[in-house]
Amino acid sequence: MDMKTEVKRKTAPTVDPKRQVIDTHRLLSMIPLLPYHHVVDIRCGLGYFTVPLCKYLFDGKVHAIDNDKNMIKATRTAVESLHLTNINLKLSEGENIPLDDASIDGALLALVLEGNTGRAALLKEAKRCLKKSGWLAVLEWHCRETENGPPLAQRIDEDKMRKTTDRLGLRTTARRSLNSAQYMLLLRK
Repeated sequence: MDMKTEVKRKTAPTVDPKRQVIDTHRLLSMIPLLPYHHVVDIRCGLGYFTVPLCKYLFDGKVHAIDNDKNMIKATRTAVESLHLTNINLKLSEGENIPLDDASIDGALLALVLEGNTGRAALLKEAKRCLKKSGWLAVLEWHCRETENGPPLAQRIDEDKMRKTTDRLGLRTTARRSLNSAQYMLLLRK
């Protein structure tokens, strides 16, 4: 192994392999983002979606929340290394989202609802935080065998997801296949 490869290996950010298959630029083009929006990345993890959101929302703000201190720390490291300042990092508890009612333009729930027994509560919390014209992008795994991702039993069938969001008063405005393994529902209040 040469020295350049060794340096790359040591400095490359750690990315959740579940999220690696999603083209973040393509994803951002599919959601109704405007540069001045305030958006929440719910369960932000390592900041895989948070960093591109911060770059795009140069005149807005990204609220990155997670219920794991280590994930908040990793996201902080990622955004600080790029000198991004339009971010508000918050630790959450359970399904609670530490934001005011009707305070955000959009919410991203990327691959966090699978296997989560509190998915309806988390979606309800996201809806509470949305402004009247707000949007919610839910990314999940297709309910079929794929090369990577969670076990099939933890995945949420798209029809089941739509039934859950319909019950919560969220209407589906668009549906996209992100790749062969994942889908996105774009919802409005």
